[in-house]
Amino acid sequence: MERFLKQCTRAALGVALAALLLAGCAGQEAGPSASAPPMSESEAQTDGAAVEKLLNGEHTLTAAPSGYLGELLAQNGQGDYRVFDRLLCYTDYTTGTRTPLCDAVGCTHKDENCPAFTPYSREVALAGDWVLTCGRDEDGTYSLDVRRPDGGDKKVLFSGLGKISFHPLGASVEGDRIWLAMEGKAVLLDPETGETEEGAELPEEFASGAAFGSGLLHGFSDGQKLLEEYYQPSGDLKADMQLQEEILSETTFTITVWDPRTGEEVPLLSWDNGKWQSLSCWNNKEILFSKAQGRFEAWDLATGETTVLAENWPENQFIVVGCVWDDHLMLETMWKVEPDNIDTWRECLFALDLVSGELTEITLRNHGGWGTTLPRIMGESEDMFYVISHGADTEYITEEMAVISKADYYSGVDSMKPIQDTF
Repeated sequence: MERFLKQCTRAALGVALAALLLAGCAGQEAGPSASAPPMSESEAQTDGAAVEKLLNGEHTLTAAPSGYLGELLAQNGQGDYRVFDRLLCYTDYTTGTRTPLCDAVGCTHKDENCPAFTPYSREVALAGDWVLTCGRDEDGTYSLDVRRPDGGDKKVLFSGLGKISFHPLGASVEGDRIWLAMEGKAVLLDPETGETEEGAELPEEFASGAAFGSGLLHGFSDGQKLLEEYYQPSGDLKADMQLQEEILSETTFTITVWDPRTGEEVPLLSWDNGKWQSLSCWNNKEILFSKAQGRFEAWDLATGETTVLAENWPENQFIVVGCVWDDHLMLETMWKVEPDNIDTWRECLFALDLVSGELTEITLRNHGGWGTTLPRIMGESEDMFYVISHGADTEYITEEMAVISKADYYSGVDSMKPIQDTF
């Protein structure tokens, strides 16, 4: 760590990681760049007329925000709705409190008699003035119910269905209605009335968490096809894993936009998965990292144009995952193990400002226990982050959920306030 900070100091007069990442463009804001990747690495496949139709059509979709590892979140700008300990609850980021969605007078929220009680796993989404929950029931079928944000007016809209889920359509809202996957088809549901409008059949293995005009982004690769064609296991586990990695490094990743009404699918962009690491989607732009050049770029899905966000990422640091909060790309990383960092630098977190290109190291860690666990962001309001940390004491894995102001999060001031249950 000391050696790294010395390098940063020499490079940027003491402005540690931010200067290292932006070396070569110091003092400049990240802006439009003509450095489009070679066609062998990225191919803009955009049909301009088709994209224009999707972006400016009669219908506009809004997808739920996605959290850590793509988890879809039911957020309203001040807090979110989730299931905790088998209770559907609302977490208010401003007050740091968690409350069951129950309107029963005198309820103790301790058993299945509580209206917020959910005995089985449930996905949660928002549409209009309704909170929707959906999941598999004891008999293996799915059910869906809706209720008001205070827990009132609860009603079951569907039950006993073989296949229904929010995730395939990214909890995408159209006005006060929401697109679902139901029995293999896209269905537009009005939670107020329970009425549905049937759309197109779902593509095979379709999954999406981002909207694009009147369509949904759909990403896929040819990795499975390459494995089926070229992978022959030898029985040597290490050699087989290496062979799979080599094959997958040759895959091509493609993003298309799919219209749930018509089933029309329009290719937008593709890239060589061995050369580029996809991190997140932001403002209709795919954020990718050049593994060879240590450069972050934003690729416009509508035009194929690229913007260089930052360059000169340290070679000795591996990017594990990236997600966008507050117009920042949150980069969870791991240092390549060396004798002088193995105990203290197993994991790191950086925030890359997608507007200015400034990089900030997030120095906060959990409040105790073993290890240096990161405060991963699970939600946000205008001024606050909702974070979760995992650690371990001498015997048990610990989990801490807290709220913290964005200003303190970026500056490393540990003002994390643990979430308090109101029941």
